[in-house]
Amino acid sequence: MEGPLSKWTNMVHGWQYRWFKIENDTLLYYTSREKMLKGQQRGQIRLTGAVVGIDGENNSLFTITVEGKTFHMQGRDLKERNQWVRILENSIRASSGYAKNGSVGTTPAQQFKQKTEEANEFLKTLVDKVKELEQLKNGEKAVDEKRTIDSLIAASNNLTNNVKHAIIYLQMAQARLDPNMKTEKLMFTHPDLDEKPSSRTGTVTDSTQTSAHSSTTTEKPISGIQHLDHLKPQRAESYASSDEEEFYDADEELIDLDKFESDKSGPESGDSEQRGDSAIMSSDEDGFDFGDSHEDFDEIYNNAEEHDIGNVQQEHGSVLMHLLSQVSVGMDLTKVTLPTFILERRSLLEMYADFFAHPDLFIATNGIDSAEKRMISVVRYYLNAFYAARKSGVAKKPYNAILGETFRCRYTVPNSSLSGKKTESGPWPGSDVKQLTFIAEQVSHHPPISAFYAEMPSEGISFNAHIYTKSSFLGLSIGVASIGEGVLTLHNYGDEQYTITFPSGYGRSIMSTPWFEFGGKVKVVCEKTGYYADIEFLTKPFFGGKPHRIQGTICRDGVKKPILTVRGEWNGTMYAKPPNGEEYLFVDVKSKPEVKKECVPVMQQGKRESRRLWRHVTAALLRNRIQTATTSKRFIEQRQRKEAKERLENGEKWTPLLFETTDTEGEWMYKQKLGVRKTL
Repeated sequence: MEGPLSKWTNMVHGWQYRWFKIENDTLLYYTSREKMLKGQQRGQIRLTGAVVGIDGENNSLFTITVEGKTFHMQGRDLKERNQWVRILENSIRASSGYAKNGSVGTTPAQQFKQKTEEANEFLKTLVDKVKELEQLKNGEKAVDEKRTIDSLIAASNNLTNNVKHAIIYLQMAQARLDPNMKTEKLMFTHPDLDEKPSSRTGTVTDSTQTSAHSSTTTEKPISGIQHLDHLKPQRAESYASSDEEEFYDADEELIDLDKFESDKSGPESGDSEQRGDSAIMSSDEDGFDFGDSHEDFDEIYNNAEEHDIGNVQQEHGSVLMHLLSQVSVGMDLTKVTLPTFILERRSLLEMYADFFAHPDLFIATNGIDSAEKRMISVVRYYLNAFYAARKSGVAKKPYNAILGETFRCRYTVPNSSLSGKKTESGPWPGSDVKQLTFIAEQVSHHPPISAFYAEMPSEGISFNAHIYTKSSFLGLSIGVASIGEGVLTLHNYGDEQYTITFPSGYGRSIMSTPWFEFGGKVKVVCEKTGYYADIEFLTKPFFGGKPHRIQGTICRDGVKKPILTVRGEWNGTMYAKPPNGEEYLFVDVKSKPEVKKECVPVMQQGKRESRRLWRHVTAALLRNRIQTATTSKRFIEQRQRKEAKERLENGEKWTPLLFETTDTEGEWMYKQKLGVRKTL
């Protein structure tokens, strides 16, 4: 492919027109097409090991990162950018040797077989090269040269032996993918490879004399591998999913669960990481020892401090490379379960509860007579809420809530006294009417939709929202769009409503040290009063500039000039300026601490409540026992698949417990919200 693109050069010259051409594993560029025809090349970008990235907010920009250097390109529009991205991805995969995405109808076993056959071919080539070295040695050479060749031959023979071992293990794994496979098909043969039988079943003898039998022409196997005949079939890691399944984690080693059933009735084996896969397949989590019976789960959840992932390339390079080989730029990641080490220790439903960690600001709008000031108050609460929910700034993701999962909590307004009057229904019956109560439920799995509701009855204020999270792979980033809206209702003002949308989230620099930012335009609209706000969360520019900035205006229908302009950083300070006044401090998100949420003790919660549901994962992550966390997470996922399969077989449809959809647009409403239920 060839064609024009704009290439960023530097701050002085900015964007420059260039003519690009992909040739093998290199992207060549010229100052014009005429220069290309004359062979007058301006520069080149090596594609082997490169990564293509796109910008979640700008539809024409993309980047190519290779060997620590990033090149910025710009097409004329979205279509041209996507065309280049697709072609570049294919070239990079071909030149880098990444595993290609499985084509439609290709099973994991077929893909595995192909890779095993490729490994066989590499081994044959290696053996042939050893033969060439030995022939070279037989010629007339000086003593030093012969000594060097001997060293090369010895090293090559050791390498050959290691590769043979690796192929045997690959063949064993292939047999697990295809239990009907015959043992004799697992034996690599080569006319120049003949080994002496090993004294141990299934073990290859260490031979440094491989080429000594080079004159033999009869094909013989590397090893008999007699023990493969009775291997139990294991669950295959798949990257193809039906609508009722999620992907397994990318390139994470499965723990050995084969002896779980036998250990279940016998003595405890100790660490859960020594258990096997049969328990996960049976979803029998209660019979599994996660090694956390001594833990105080409530105290663990009170520890909200998160640590950086670190440099992903250095610490989790194999996982990252496997992920990159399986996804394409722009691919929907909704059904891809990312590696466990990037999880933060809370469910998505609990993260939404953290938007109400400043209950005093949530209720501050009540009691304001001016419609204009009420709108300003709502915007102030809205902009202040994000820091509490994403305080750490660490690019980790909360647990994907499972269908039917719920989370509830309550907050007490600082420096206020309770009334003593209790609620009889609502999110948390028995709470004081002067407490803010919160309830959330995962109402849909495909697409993943969370619904949540908060209220304070004494102040006549409530908030109802639903969010569908859609993740996309952007090359060097992962973008998460929050599709949906929330409605804040002031019941004491004739059910005055403020409709609110949400920004997208981005995990940046996933090839190095990830970090998080918000991006996108949002709105706050009150149809009753005619006031509205347009706010933009600005992503960090490609070149210079600060991250985490916001800018926005608050306006009124029929009035040309905004009544207030807002600027600043959503995780710091924000300032507001009226048309004819001085700028003043609007929000300082760090000026006061978040209010601690109150929850039912973990082991008193229902089995589908977030903290109890995810307790083993949370404890394992805190102790950095990643494999145990992965195991517990898979129990939860497998149970969800099992339940979905049973519903499908029985012709049943899932019905949410707490929320109901009210129209064809997918809006979800809390069934017992203020103004609807008969009692507080």
